[in-house]
Amino acid sequence: MSRHAKTIVQSAILKSAANLTAQLFRYSTNATALPLDWKAVIEFAIFGLIQAQVNCHWQEFLEDSFPSYSASAQPADKTTAAQKNIQWRNIVYKILLDQTIGLFLMNTIFLVCTGFKQSESASVLVAEVNRKIWPLIVNAWKVWPACSLCNFIWVPVGSRVLVASCVGFGWNIFLAFFTMVK
Repeated sequence: MSRHAKTIVQSAILKSAANLTAQLFRYSTNATALPLDWKAVIEFAIFGLIQAQVNCHWQEFLEDSFPSYSASAQPADKTTAAQKNIQWRNIVYKILLDQTIGLFLMNTIFLVCTGFKQSESASVLVAEVNRKIWPLIVNAWKVWPACSLCNFIWVPVGSRVLVASCVGFGWNIFLAFFTMVK
């Protein structure tokens, strides 16, 4: 079993719960709404399984390439712990990479997972991804830079995907509504 298995399962549960929440909200506010779409809930769970696996490796890559902290020299007094110094330049690099390449990758995974069943061919799916990816990324920039900043400064790398999945619960409700619009 993958070392990230727990995080991946948690992500799938949170993403499918967000989709279910959006559908229940729509249903409670619109008496003529369609019944629950369990296929959409499953699509979000599959999205969570795939995206969390990719994101775990992405977060490790970012941290390995651009560590958030560097340890200062060992103090002369052995009773005092070594200080960790935040590497602001690395934080900025990680945010820039995460909010460009990372968002493009994660949102492409989302669009493929949720558009797969409706597309009659790969070319139709690619066209749909191309049509939706940039509006999705622009909306993501309203939420994810702040989450990334907090994650890179205060959250250990092994917990970043779970933190993002929790913040993403609200984002995934938005994504569920985004997929309900044809």
